[in-house]
Amino acid sequence: MDEATLPPAAASDEICPWCSATVKAGAVTCASCGAILIAEDAEVPGITEIDPKVARGERPPPQRSRLLSWISGDYPDTGGGPVDPGALAPPDPAVQREILLLELQAEVANLQAEADAMRADAIVEGRVADAEEIADAEEEAGIPAAEAEAGLHAGAAAGAAAAAPDKDAPPA
Repeated sequence: MDEATLPPAAASDEICPWCSATVKAGAVTCASCGAILIAEDAEVPGITEIDPKVARGERPPPQRSRLLSWISGDYPDTGGGPVDPGALAPPDPAVQREILLLELQAEVANLQAEADAMRADAIVEGRVADAEEIADAEEEAGIPAAEAEAGLHAGAAAGAAAAAPDKDAPPA
């Protein structure tokens, strides 16, 4: 159908180049998609005109997805600076000794915390015989009796406080 066969009202309408909706003749924006139909600078490179580089057949180098590069381990060469050969050398013996000392102290602290937790559980649950066995094991391990007694009494006080009925609480 050409414009001669269209009804007179439809002949004055235009078509939006962006969404193909019918718009009134002389409209500044499309009522359907909001695109600007009349612009002062009608030449926008890459939008309204062909980019000269593309017309000549030049193509930019394809950019690889950073996610795919990360997954495949194929990173672009950044040309890093000079590398210090000592950067990957093992630490000196004094530092290695300090690292081992810290590891051993952390392991001892973890085992002590586990023993304290076992002792507190035994006291709270009323397994006094188990608490005495733990104290005997501590003596064999070389833990001073004063530390063991302090932990035992602290655990007993916590267990007694938890087991004692609250005076303000209503009777069950």
